[in-house]
Amino acid sequence: MAASKTTTGTLKIGDQWNAITIIAHSQTHPLKAICELTENAIDAGASQVRILRRRSKGRTFLEVVDDGRGVAQDESGSPDFQRIATHLCDSMKRHLDARNRQGVHGEFGIGLLSFWSLGEELRMISGGGAKPLMELHLVRGQRQYAIRPVRGRIATGGTRVVVGPLLDATKNLVTGEKIARYLSAELRDRIRRTGVAIEVADSVARKEIPVVPREFDGERLEIPRRYATPLGDVNVEIYLRGDEATGKPGIAVCKDGTRVIEDIAELLPFSRSPWNDRRLEGLVDFEPLALAPGTRSGIVPDAAFETLVTAAASIEADILAAVATREQAEAERASRQLLKQVHKAFASALADLPAEDYLFFDIPKSEPSLQGRPGVPGQALATGRRDASGREVGDEPPPTDLFPGDPGPLASVRITPRTPRRPPGGSCLFTATPRDASGIAIPEDVAITWRIVEGSAAIATDGGSCRVASSTVGIVTVEATAVQADVEVADRVDLKFLEEADGDAAGGRGLPGYRLEADHGQPWRSRYDVGRNEIVINSAHRDFLASRGSAAKHRRYIGKLYAKEVVLSNFPHESPAEVMERLIEVTLRTEDAL
Repeated sequence: MAASKTTTGTLKIGDQWNAITIIAHSQTHPLKAICELTENAIDAGASQVRILRRRSKGRTFLEVVDDGRGVAQDESGSPDFQRIATHLCDSMKRHLDARNRQGVHGEFGIGLLSFWSLGEELRMISGGGAKPLMELHLVRGQRQYAIRPVRGRIATGGTRVVVGPLLDATKNLVTGEKIARYLSAELRDRIRRTGVAIEVADSVARKEIPVVPREFDGERLEIPRRYATPLGDVNVEIYLRGDEATGKPGIAVCKDGTRVIEDIAELLPFSRSPWNDRRLEGLVDFEPLALAPGTRSGIVPDAAFETLVTAAASIEADILAAVATREQAEAERASRQLLKQVHKAFASALADLPAEDYLFFDIPKSEPSLQGRPGVPGQALATGRRDASGREVGDEPPPTDLFPGDPGPLASVRITPRTPRRPPGGSCLFTATPRDASGIAIPEDVAITWRIVEGSAAIATDGGSCRVASSTVGIVTVEATAVQADVEVADRVDLKFLEEADGDAAGGRGLPGYRLEADHGQPWRSRYDVGRNEIVINSAHRDFLASRGSAAKHRRYIGKLYAKEVVLSNFPHESPAEVMERLIEVTLRTEDAL
C-alpha cells in the first residue's frame, strides 16, 4: 500500500459575504457600536464630538458629528470611501507611519459594520477641501454600497455619520443618558488624554448631556501608578470603596485609555483575590494588549497578555498590603468612635446609679454643676477630708432650705472638675469653690492658693482658678487651699495625662478601653484586663462575628460586654442572681444610647 502524500495549501475564505455577515453580527452591543463611531472621530483628531439622538417621521435616528480631519482622501482629493468599502479587515490606520499612528486605536477595519447592531442604514458624509461633500451609504444585511455627492456642508468641517432608523430592539436602549454614562466609563482616560469634548444631545428626551470622565468611588490606594515591563508600563489606578458605595464595582482592563473589559476577574488568571474583591474598583491599562477583533471587548492570550499576568504578581501584592493598611486604620477609627459611644452611654448610666454601689470605675456624677448645692438630693458636701471608712466627711445630705440665707464661715473647698483626663500637651482649667457648713458657696473674703503636690506640670493661677498643663504622660496632683480668718481647708484632685484622653467629654472618664483578640474555638466573649484598664473582646467568637452584620447590632453587642464587665468588676463576690439583677440595671440604662 502506497504511503499517503502530504498536501499543503493556503487558507481562504470560502464565502466572503458570509464572512462579512459573521463579522458584522459579532458586535451585539449597541452602545459599544456608538463608542466605535466616537473613537473613529477621536482617531481623526477631533476636538469636539456631538452625538445626536433625534426622531423624524416617527422613526429614531442617531448622528455622530465631529470636527476632525475627516476621511482620508484619494488621489483626486475626495474622501476615499471606495477603499473603506472594499478593504474590510484592512484598516487604513494600520498603514500609518509611527508618528501618525500615535494615539490612533483603529486597526481592524470593521468598525463601521457594528452599525448592524444599531440601525437599518449608515450614511457617512465627509468633504475633501474644495471638493463637494461625498456620502458612503451602507444598508444592513446587504453587500452593495453606494458613494454619491451630497449637497450642503458640515458645519464642523469633519465627518457626519447617520445611523437609522434604529432597530426596534435598540431604539429604547440607546437613550442620551445611557450613551453618556457608557462613554464616560468606556473612554474615561482617552477623553482625559486627548482633551476631546463629547456631548450627547437627546432631542427626543430634550436633554443635553456632556460626557464627563467617570470618577471612581472610594479612596485611592497608595500603590505605584506604573509598573514597568519589557513591553512598556502597566498603568494602575485602584480605589477601595466603602460599604455605602453604589454602582457595580470591578477593576477594568483598558488599552491606551479605552476600556476593553469591565471586570478583570472575568479573565481566568485574575479570578482570585484581590482582583475579585467587590470593594475594589479602578483600572489596569496596558497598551500592548491585543484585542479580539470581533467584539473588541476581549483580549488575545499572547505574549503581551502573559506579560500583564506576570506583572500582576507585584501589583496584587501591593494592593493586598494597601488594603490591609486601610482596613487596620478604618478598624481603629471605628473602634475609637464606637468606644466614645459606649463610654458616653455608660458614663450617663453609672452616674445615675447609686454612687456607693459602682465604685470600681472613676465615673463623675451626673450634673456636676449641682454638686454640693443645697436642695439637690443625693449630692454630698466634700471637704477633702475622709474618715476611717474612706467616706468624705460631710457626706450627709445637705439641708433642703429653698431660701438659704447669707453663707456662714468657711467649712470646705471643692475643686472641679473631679476626675479630669487630658492628652500630653493639653491643659485643664480648675475652679475652687469655698462653701460653708450648709454647702452654700462663699463668694468673697476667702483667699485661695494653688500648688502641685505630686507630678511634673506647669501651673498658672488666678485666684479661684488655675490652669495646669503637661507635655508628658503621668498623674499630677493639684491642691487648692482656702483661708478665711483662722480657718484653713484644702482639697485635692488628680489630673491624668493619658494618650488619647477624651478631656471633659461626656464619656471616657475612667471607663476602660477595649481591644480585640482572636481566640479561635474558645467560648469566652470578653474579659477585663485590670493592669491595662481594657476590656479584651474575643473577635473570633461566633457572637462577635454575627454582630458585624450591622453597625447598630455590633454597637449593642459591645455594649452588652461592657455591661457584663462593669457589673463583674463592681460585684465580684455577689451571688449569680444579684449579678444578673445588676446587669439588667446597667443594660436598661444604656440600651437607648446604644
